[in-house]
Amino acid sequence: MSHYETLRLDIEDGLATLTMSRPQTLNALTQQSLGELRSALKAVIASPARCLVLTGEGRAFGSGSDLAAPRTGLTPNDPDEFLRDWFAPPFRLLAELEIPTIAAVNGPCVGASMSLALTCDIVIASQSAYFLQPFVNIGLVPDLGSSWLLPQALGRARATGLMLLGEKLPADDAAAWGLVWKTVPDSELHATVQATARKLVDGPSHSPGMIKKLIAQSLRNGLEEQMRAEIALQRIALRSADHLEAKAAFKEKRQPRFSR
Repeated sequence: MSHYETLRLDIEDGLATLTMSRPQTLNALTQQSLGELRSALKAVIASPARCLVLTGEGRAFGSGSDLAAPRTGLTPNDPDEFLRDWFAPPFRLLAELEIPTIAAVNGPCVGASMSLALTCDIVIASQSAYFLQPFVNIGLVPDLGSSWLLPQALGRARATGLMLLGEKLPADDAAAWGLVWKTVPDSELHATVQATARKLVDGPSHSPGMIKKLIAQSLRNGLEEQMRAEIALQRIALRSADHLEAKAAFKEKRQPRFSR
């Protein structure tokens, strides 16, 4: 286990688990926690982890930015500095991780914390959780990618309603709308996330990263460009040890044994 003050990072048997740990504030994000999140994600990149689970301690995934927390060392005449130099870097690291990422949303998921969850590849939420874009309620605008993530995931109508009305979206509705992968009873969240993560850890080494790359490219490519991108990566995948093992296992009528 790595030691931080506002989060916990455990890396064991190929699985990294990053738990935001300020339960007294529902894991609100501060200057310190953002710096530690950036450091922890760099540690995950340097580790042999093959999957990352991101969650929150206590009864919330995260309540967004801690507006009451002190911010030190900022340039007075640079109003963009906090978002640009403190918030954006860890979010960008999370988005660019080559390994699969899972958000285990165990309760309220609000504002910047909602963006953090949606930046992960797979979101699994407890049925008591909810999602909230609160910015309009305090005279602000969505940030940290919300205005891009939500229209991409939900389409214009639902994304606009979420952001303009500032109302809670229950987890089951989020799943029905396609915002998250699935919801499960609260008592089953941990087991479901662990089983999903273990499937990814024990699966092929390289194709998940290539799949993530293709998904990212699809957001800016036309069909013809995307097919060319698929061909280029499939050429690599066909020669991979994972694929050769899968072919051998198929011929021998056994389960593939992917290298770790």
